[in-house]
Amino acid sequence: MNPDVRRARHAFLWVGVLAPTAVTLLSAIVIAVWLPQLPDPAATHWSGGGGPDGFGPAWTYLLFGVGLPLVLIAGMSVMALYAHRLPPRDPDGPQWSPTARLLGAMNLAIAGMFAVMMLASVGVQRGLADAADAPDVMGWMFAGFGVAVVLGVAAWFLQPAVVPAELTRQDAVPLPLGPGERAAWVATATTARAGIVTLGSLTGVLIVMTVVMLALEVPAWWIVAIVNVALVAAMLTMLTFRVRVGSDGLLVRSTAGWPRFRIRPDEVRSVRATNVHPFAEFGGWGVRLSTDGRFGVVLRAGDALEVTRTNGRTFVVTVDDAATGAALLSAVCADAASGRDREGSR
Repeated sequence: MNPDVRRARHAFLWVGVLAPTAVTLLSAIVIAVWLPQLPDPAATHWSGGGGPDGFGPAWTYLLFGVGLPLVLIAGMSVMALYAHRLPPRDPDGPQWSPTARLLGAMNLAIAGMFAVMMLASVGVQRGLADAADAPDVMGWMFAGFGVAVVLGVAAWFLQPAVVPAELTRQDAVPLPLGPGERAAWVATATTARAGIVTLGSLTGVLIVMTVVMLALEVPAWWIVAIVNVALVAAMLTMLTFRVRVGSDGLLVRSTAGWPRFRIRPDEVRSVRATNVHPFAEFGGWGVRLSTDGRFGVVLRAGDALEVTRTNGRTFVVTVDDAATGAALLSAVCADAASGRDREGSR
């Protein structure tokens, strides 16, 4: 591990893990001290610009105001540290990236936002006999978002910038085909265990949150439910893709039927086999767009087929034996180009 990566990881631990955890725990202590002074039931939700319109037990603030940010902070920290571990098969791969830096900044922003919002919501109810008399907290909500922006920006700049290491790339050598000979290459791209665990865990957390919010009659439960449905739909459509290279070019299609991506031979400028680290380069798994403009189906770390189109855009799909697929696609494109040249010379 080089010194820049070591310094970035240490900064992430301080700025993105320890600091937000400390902020959240300190707010938890204050809230716990204030809880006996709150009315029963306490106000848990305010209508926009009006008074309270949702009520529940006072300990709701510890569950959602402290428990939720701690879960989010822990989840994003584990995600960053696990996804950037040194891959045994690719010792030169990226060990840190702007994605991890962003997660560290988000952790501190989330901790600050929740602390301000929860402390304000609890503080305005201290000593009240009826929670319905609690004043509006909308100003404090905006203050929480403002604190999140300030802390997030500060956390970003408190962490050093580390550019992902340049990955091994291999230009595709056209597969030798005889005159009139045709060939096809078919493979399956499957989401890595880390991606499945991440999506599954997040879905599980959201399901639990939805059930708890329904039980407590929290008005915004449907927002979490919609997010959960979207995640389930993503899991069903993004877990497995079929990849085919043939005379008609490249076809990448979800086993669910959608989404699908096709690149014809006349749209290809170059083809290569490469290695991809989904989290470091694309910020996660699935149909992704990287910070350098590449787009594609990125389901796991390792071999990938990379196609640069004639319009300059780059498409990537992670799949085993990408070198063979790249070689055949290169041959198909070369044959199609020579055919166009022959027709043009007539």
